[in-house]
Amino acid sequence: MESARVRHRRYGKQIKMRLLEMDMTQKELAELIGLEQRRVSDILRGVFPGLKHRAKIADVLEMPFEENNLQSCPNK
Repeated sequence: MESARVRHRRYGKQIKMRLLEMDMTQKELAELIGLEQRRVSDILRGVFPGLKHRAKIADVLEMPFEENNLQSCPNK
């Protein structure tokens, strides 16, 4: 069974790929979802799960939102 941290890293990679496909920057995403750019970077690197922001991210990036896959990292 994979850890929550591994899932968060995989999620971050999916977001990075979608940003590239949409020719969108982290800064632009941050502005659209109401987060600091630093926090978006943390989500993309998998160090911050950003669970409560995932629905907004999915909406902005036109991605499926899989709520049943959300589990936080220990100590986060």
